[in-house]
Amino acid sequence: MTHAPPGYDCPFCRAIGRLGTPASVDDAVVLVAARVIALVPLHHWGKTKGNCLIIPKQHVENLYALDPGLGVDLIRATQRLAMAMKGAFGCAGISTRQHNEPAGNQDVWHFHLHVFPRFPDDDLYGAPKLPYDQMERRALAARLRLALPIE
Repeated sequence: MTHAPPGYDCPFCRAIGRLGTPASVDDAVVLVAARVIALVPLHHWGKTKGNCLIIPKQHVENLYALDPGLGVDLIRATQRLAMAMKGAFGCAGISTRQHNEPAGNQDVWHFHLHVFPRFPDDDLYGAPKLPYDQMERRALAARLRLALPIE
């Protein structure tokens, strides 16, 4: 089942084609693995900064189409980002979220997993979506890369 319109120009596929190396510092890449890439996105929610998206390199629209083996890679990347967020930001916790289909609030037709550093009273789920300043986005990604556990 697909919800992407005919001829869908996937922004994540375009980004992955452009970002595919660990040296893509200017584009806020945090982690590049064999089958996934993680980056600081263009937006954050309220006071919660340093969030990341984990995106499969292969186009997969949603959870229903996800190869279970790829799920292992996604969880490993989530663990590494969580540890990096704890080290870089001293956050009190981590939250993840993932959306499927229009009723599930999916708005990009390429599977992606959100990872958020959490702090007391951060109001993540009530806060507005705000654009990052590009310099701040790059600086947050650099902090996360430095704190990323080596595999």
